[in-house]
Amino acid sequence: MSTPTSPIGDRAGLRAAIEAGRERLEAAVARLDDAAMADRVDGGWTRKDVLAHLEMWERRVVDLFERLRTGASPAERVETDILNARFHAANRDRSLPDVRAGERDAYLRMLAAIDGASDEELFAGDHFAWTEGDPFADWFRVNGDEHFDEHLEQLTRPAR
Repeated sequence: MSTPTSPIGDRAGLRAAIEAGRERLEAAVARLDDAAMADRVDGGWTRKDVLAHLEMWERRVVDLFERLRTGASPAERVETDILNARFHAANRDRSLPDVRAGERDAYLRMLAAIDGASDEELFAGDHFAWTEGDPFADWFRVNGDEHFDEHLEQLTRPAR
């Protein structure tokens, strides 16, 4: 996990950062019609694939959080590139409406997880030993607003 560009110390700030990133993502995607979402923008990836990729990471961080909260063992650590390839293979044949709905649902689940978390779970770096000192809020940022921003250029670049 990379460290967020700006630390957030409270729930309102965490939500504000993630929601601002979401607004930037939605503004970029709103300018793209269905045909543009099918354009290849990076190797074998379409814009739709990028949106599905965001969904998978949103789902993964929520699932990880829920497992840690219940004391269950988290999924094994797998190299990011391997996970990305698995996610792409599993999602490339989904319809665009399904990807749009799935990504929106994953985003809302992430916000619900934040809302349902205690301040200790979000901001105490020592709360979950598995995070090795990182507050879980950082994990939500890296898989939320910062991940959205990371892929904005990919979503808005000309098709290849």
